[in-house]
Amino acid sequence: MKKYVSLILSMLLILGSLAGCSPKTTEADTATTPEATNGSESTLSGEITFSTWGSLEERKVNEEIIALFEEKNPGTKVNLEYIPEEYTTKIDSMFLGNMAPDVIYGHPKYFVNWASQGLLMDLTDRFNETPELLNAEKFNVGLYDAFKYEGKHIATINGADTLLIHYNKTLFDAAGVPTPTEDWTYEDLINAAKALTIFGEDGKPKQFGISIGSGYHNAEAFIYANGGQLFDDPNYPKEVMVNSQETAEALQLMQDLIYVHKAAPTAADAEVLGGGFDTGKIAMIIDGVWSVVYRKDIKDFEWGFASVPAKDGAAKKIPALYAGYAIAKTTKNPDLAWEFAKFMQSDEAQKMLAGSGLITVINKDIATSDEIINIEGAPIDHILRVTTLEKSIHNDAMLPNWDEYLTKGFSPVMDQLLNNQISGDEAAAMLQTEFETLLNAN
Repeated sequence: MKKYVSLILSMLLILGSLAGCSPKTTEADTATTPEATNGSESTLSGEITFSTWGSLEERKVNEEIIALFEEKNPGTKVNLEYIPEEYTTKIDSMFLGNMAPDVIYGHPKYFVNWASQGLLMDLTDRFNETPELLNAEKFNVGLYDAFKYEGKHIATINGADTLLIHYNKTLFDAAGVPTPTEDWTYEDLINAAKALTIFGEDGKPKQFGISIGSGYHNAEAFIYANGGQLFDDPNYPKEVMVNSQETAEALQLMQDLIYVHKAAPTAADAEVLGGGFDTGKIAMIIDGVWSVVYRKDIKDFEWGFASVPAKDGAAKKIPALYAGYAIAKTTKNPDLAWEFAKFMQSDEAQKMLAGSGLITVINKDIATSDEIINIEGAPIDHILRVTTLEKSIHNDAMLPNWDEYLTKGFSPVMDQLLNNQISGDEAAAMLQTEFETLLNAN
């Protein structure tokens, strides 16, 4: 009897095992796999956290994307960690406390720092298993190099935004000054800025033709437009190349617009003026195209985009900020974290991101669609946010200590330059020395 029961149990175990190994071939069963449904249904479950910063508009868009992802993946929960201030400082603290978000929004300069400490997941195999992400016809895959560390993928991609001239067409028209074109030269920029600068009878400024920001990406906009560069390759920097005639000329132009041509405000002038581009008191500024989200409600004047001009013959490039989504190595749900990070490159998420004006998304068709280019409140020549990416160069060098280059190099040197204490030649030489010191110590 015992042998008979044992035999029956053995047969049941074998049958059960075979049933568990048998392929699911019915149409209904096949439709439940994520691969078959392109993400419309999923076997994913659990919770993850997703950190980001930005304006309330950015927060709203991210909340809408999260809601759509959860709808497509029942049983999942994405908790938004909205950190509008001191973002990297707080993320650093969370890493130290072993409480890092599962998916982390950020720029490559942040990711390379965390990756160099072994804090991020290597996503290379995941990318290779998802060939659509490597489709050069669909995505601007040239951005991927900026999201690699030691040759490994460390993030999915949101998109990139170039730095362009934002100009007040209403002020240009009122002064009878032709608006900027792609053929503009340094001389055109100087003449327009001077013609658009107005001082009152009391000698106090009423309007300036251009404002020169002290941020490093403002300097990069002039440097790259004039054919200069900081490193041989920002994604794989091996040699500092900032001390050149092209860079020195660009830096000198920034200073001359303030002190020689009197067409841009000093710090004191800016305080007296009491308002910037958005108030209609500055005719031109250099800013990222992401500012569309903040300026699309401007009603008092027409405004548009234009490239930063260069001297004749310069092989100009345009700096761009990139953004994407990395995954913490400590995540307890790597599959869910990957699916969410990957979802940010889905058609649905890319349309939502692009529609806000926040980012020039990596999806080519969506980025150039009429729906996106003609969003309400878009500037004149809004298409430049896409076409200028063809000439873009990553503005953040992929170095773990890149912030040191900014705090020890750019900031003090630019302060002296824009306070008329050193020349463009001296500024370029000082940057070269500081950058070489940091690169050699890396």
